Amino acid sequence: MTTTFLFSRKMPLPETLKSVFRTLGFIGQPPIESYRQLIEHTAKNAAYVSQVTLYTYIKARAGMQYPKLFTNEDFLTSLRIARWHIFGAAVADMALFAAAQFHVRGTLDHQQSAGFAGGIMDEVLTDYEQQDVEAKVFLEMLAEGHRRASFANWADIADGPAAFRASSDAVFHWAPIADELKALDEEIVRNSIHLRWIGVRRDTKALLRHDAILASWNASSAPSAE
Repeated sequence: MTTTFLFSRKMPLPETLKSVFRTLGFIGQPPIESYRQLIEHTAKNAAYVSQVTLYTYIKARAGMQYPKLFTNEDFLTSLRIARWHIFGAAVADMALFAAAQFHVRGTLDHQQSAGFAGGIMDEVLTDYEQQDVEAKVFLEMLAEGHRRASFANWADIADGPAAFRASSDAVFHWAPIADELKALDEEIVRNSIHLRWIGVRRDTKALLRHDAILASWNASSAPSAE
C-alpha cells in the first residue's frame, strides 16, 4: 500500500520529514523545557540511533542477501532481541549524558544526578509492552542502567570517553552477525554509532533549558500531599 502525503499551511509535516528538514537546517528543533520533554527526546533519539546503526550494519554485512534474512524466523527472533538490548543501552547512555549536563553545572549532586538519570530510564523502558526479551532480563537491563548511574563519573560522561560506551558495546555484542565477522568489523561498527551520537549530543546540549527542566523534575519528584 502506498501512502501519499498532501501538504498545506494548515497541515503539520509528518515527523519523518520534520527530521529530514531539521538535519538540512530548514527548521530548528524546539527547546527541551520540561522533564517530560527530555524523556521523550531520550526515547526518540535512542530508538533512532540504535535501530539505524543495527540495521545498517546488518545490511552492509548481508549485501544482496539482506531481504532474504527477513524470511528466516530464527534471524528475526535474534534481531528483535538485539534491538531491545541495544535500545536499552542507548536509553541509559542518553539518560546519563543528560544528567551529567546538570551535574557539571553544579545544579545536581551525585545522588540527585543518579535519580534524575534513573527516572528517565524508568519512564522510557517501562513504557513498552514487549515479549521479545524475558521480563527478568529486561528488568536487569534497567537495573544495570541504575548501577551505572550510582557509580557514574559525571564529568567524564558529560564530555569524555565514558559517554555512550554501553550502546556501542551492545551493538557489537548483540548484532546477529557471526562472531568471526564481528571481530573484523569492531572498529567500523563502533565508529558508526559514535558518529551518529555526535549530532545527538550536540543538539541535546543546545536544546536543554536547565532551569525549566529542573523545576518540572522537582515538581514531579515531590511527594504528593495526603
